[in-house]
Amino acid sequence: MASRIAVLAAVALQLGCYNYAPLRRSELVPATYLAVVLTETGSEELAPYIGPNILVLRGRFLSAGDRGFNLSVDGVENKRGDAIAWNGETVMVPASFVRSLEERHGAAGKTILLAGAGLAGFFVAYAAFGPGTSTTTSLGGGGSPSPR
Repeated sequence: MASRIAVLAAVALQLGCYNYAPLRRSELVPATYLAVVLTETGSEELAPYIGPNILVLRGRFLSAGDRGFNLSVDGVENKRGDAIAWNGETVMVPASFVRSLEERHGAAGKTILLAGAGLAGFFVAYAAFGPGTSTTTSLGGGGSPSPR
């Protein structure tokens, strides 16, 4: 049982919860996970590449150049708030199309709360249903013959 609890805690910490904090372009470091909020013009101009009405690009910063910066996109969010998953495609985002940059940071408090809720749920389910059965029953074969 202790190993199950350790596995649940490890999974909760891996999934975790995140907060986004504002970031200046001068602070960009490769592999930083970013949320790039686009301007209205940026959303319209990039629509052929990222889809219509996209407001936020989320992914890893790859590099910066004269034309803008490259982002390995994991997902986008449209203006209605719908999240759409991507598979790490690289998108070049001109600097003039960026309203703001935000860096993702782990949120320890939220993660601990999530892990605690998961563990509480586990214990409630365990108390309600018990450890289960580990015995097996044989359906014939072996044993004494039935009386006639």
